[in-house]
Amino acid sequence: MTEYELDDVDRRLLNLLQENARSNAIGLAEELEVSDNTVHNRMERLEEAGVITGYTTSVDHDRTGLRLYFHFSCTARISERSDVAEKALALPQVTEVTELMTGQENLHIKAVGAENEDITHVAEQLDDLDLEINDENLIRTEHATPLDYVTVKELLPIER
Repeated sequence: MTEYELDDVDRRLLNLLQENARSNAIGLAEELEVSDNTVHNRMERLEEAGVITGYTTSVDHDRTGLRLYFHFSCTARISERSDVAEKALALPQVTEVTELMTGQENLHIKAVGAENEDITHVAEQLDDLDLEINDENLIRTEHATPLDYVTVKELLPIER
């Protein structure tokens, strides 16, 4: 996989899109002080290079009645880890599956529910897969932030 070398406009554009992926090109162009055509071209190149892999919607599950967030630490056989991860992700209440390179607790699974019994239901569905549940936790709060590409530019490939 070849790295895509970002310049200052690319980095600032990525920051703005992480804040609001629905921003229109005219608004982005004004913020970046470039033409809207430049924004279109940059976004197209970043998409073609695989830097931008999609645009997503963030949903507040609490507002939909799914107020409980669960985290399962699981172990799957290394040879079956990816297959089990896909099967887990296909379960209706599962929102995220992370595969780790380690042998023990190499799958981390997040799910949502409306009632306390939902954790048991999800655990039973996971138990039917070829994995061992090592730990179940009710998540209190998660904190995340978009990566600031302008600030971390020294970590990125050097501009030519």
